[in-house]
Amino acid sequence: MQKIEEIAVLNYQNNMDYFQKEHNQLYKKLLALETLLEDGTYPQKYDLEYKDSYFDVIELASQSYLYKQNSEIYSDALASQITFKKSDQVFESFYKFDFTQKALEKLERESALTTYATSAPIMHYHSSNVDSSMHMNEIQKFIFIGLGLALHLPKIIKKTDAKLILIIEDNIELFRLSLFTCDYKGVLDGRLAFFSIGENNSEFINTFTTFYSKSFVRNYLLKFSLFSSAYEHKIKDIQTRLVSRTETSYPIEYLLYKNITILSRLKENFKFLELSKKTQEQFFSDKPMLVLGAGPSLYENIEWLKNNAHNFVLVVVFAALKTLYKLNIKPDIVVHIDEKITETVNLINSFKDFDFVQNSIFVFSASAPDILFETFQKDNIYLIEDRTKYRLANTRLESASVGETAYAISLIFNAKEIYLLGLDFALSDDGSTHAKDHHNVASLDTSTAHEVQQSLSIDKSTLSVRGNFRDKVTTTPLLLSSIPVLDKYTKELKSNGQTVYNLSDGAFLESTLPLRVSELSIDAKLDKQSFVFALKEIFDNYSLRELSPQERQQLKNTSVQLDEFHSLIDSFEQNTSSNKDVFIQNYATLMQSIISSQESELKELLTIHFLGLAPYIFDIFNSKELQNPKRHTKKLKKVIALQLRRLLEPFEEALKKALEEI
Repeated sequence: MQKIEEIAVLNYQNNMDYFQKEHNQLYKKLLALETLLEDGTYPQKYDLEYKDSYFDVIELASQSYLYKQNSEIYSDALASQITFKKSDQVFESFYKFDFTQKALEKLERESALTTYATSAPIMHYHSSNVDSSMHMNEIQKFIFIGLGLALHLPKIIKKTDAKLILIIEDNIELFRLSLFTCDYKGVLDGRLAFFSIGENNSEFINTFTTFYSKSFVRNYLLKFSLFSSAYEHKIKDIQTRLVSRTETSYPIEYLLYKNITILSRLKENFKFLELSKKTQEQFFSDKPMLVLGAGPSLYENIEWLKNNAHNFVLVVVFAALKTLYKLNIKPDIVVHIDEKITETVNLINSFKDFDFVQNSIFVFSASAPDILFETFQKDNIYLIEDRTKYRLANTRLESASVGETAYAISLIFNAKEIYLLGLDFALSDDGSTHAKDHHNVASLDTSTAHEVQQSLSIDKSTLSVRGNFRDKVTTTPLLLSSIPVLDKYTKELKSNGQTVYNLSDGAFLESTLPLRVSELSIDAKLDKQSFVFALKEIFDNYSLRELSPQERQQLKNTSVQLDEFHSLIDSFEQNTSSNKDVFIQNYATLMQSIISSQESELKELLTIHFLGLAPYIFDIFNSKELQNPKRHTKKLKKVIALQLRRLLEPFEEALKKALEEI
């Protein structure tokens, strides 16, 4: 028994040395926990116990055991569950689409701007040749959800020979005990490992994103091992991350449209807003700013808003204007970034007039629909970019929704007191997604928010997150995707002199103070007339119309880059080898050459294309039952090259026209 204890202690010391060298941040967390346990600051909850021939974990308060059986047998059972079958214990990171032959032929005739026009042929080829009954040739990436004593870790890694490992354990004290029983250095040597140990939601997102981005071509199917049902909530967390990724939730055709629209708008001499932090700006030091989103809390607090709106500088998302219109409240700054034409046209046409915003400032995405620019005065419009950087490249905002953009603007202009209302990022109690008078409000079933589902819908599935006023609120993956973006803006833009109050009965937001409107008291009514012109002057001071020489040169550089990309695609297609390994290497070289090229909007466009479609290609050839791989290399080579050229063609035309006219 003493020898077993000595071996366990030595294993712990060796693991701490390994983490200190290879995973220093995790080492520091473990060292801090060790210190707290030793001085009694952190009361010990678990202990390691050796029972005859195996280790178990005992919970000291309840005297109950973690494994409740022989831990070695339990670990063998976990390892036996892992197979190479494509349908077993796997996250499907991409949607399965079934396109009929008629639909494919129609898409071939359509513009590359049509949704799925350049992606459907590759998706269809995949679904026509691969199914879930097949087996994987190799498992490159693997996720461990929950660890226990990590006794199953070496068994599964030996079985799969996975090269990229993500290890998730919510409880750092439990993880610490696994250092006595698992030789992490021996198990992980020669592999790339990522650890999410005792992380909050924001930290987990960063860790998972880093893991996911490495060898992204292997992401179509992600194998995992679930230690026990106690960790099932992590399945939903991972599913949420997968469905809300840009390449999954934002079709490449949308990004292409955005680029083309902005290229055409560059010649129209609009004012582009410079969005670096205005640390010296004092205009808002004595003027509280209220950022209004279109979430359920906006409508729920409509009486308070009616009586108190005059006390604030109002920064309002365009979709919330209907509420203000009914209350005869005049917004000061209106923000809109969505490029959906039909929805915007319908929203514009739902107003009788826009007299109430005649003195308002409008901050629009440069790719917003034309009707906005036709409806409002050009001199009151200021443009920003939300996924591109043709203008003022270092100050773009990249948001999941307009609410974060409006919030970022309030931080950038150095408002000292910022109040958030309607930025719920959560559903109301009755399942409403937005304020009752929102043009797109929907009601969802919230009964499955705590259940693990086979698959998630980005805008219809529900899950629970930490609430602002409550322990938990219900949200959707789409709404949830905004929270880390808003938290990122808080971390990067909020200065010590700024205070942010969250008035919404929605999701918890980092570094904001929960405050109910009933507890809020602001007595000084703002004289809006006195600062209407001053506000516009400030925005004018921080905006530019003409392209700088550097911006013009960047467009010319992109034109040269376009020719280079065409050459790369030609070389890929003209390679005569039909060998599967040669094809994969050539495709990987094509991707790497483009992704590692000089920064540009063109490079970003093709990078998103590869992120979204390369995993389909690699999964085809990672299918053990795939017949005649040579035949597939020949066909896929033509399909890939054709769709890349289709994607480039409208971009090339827009870029050429922009260079001629600016």
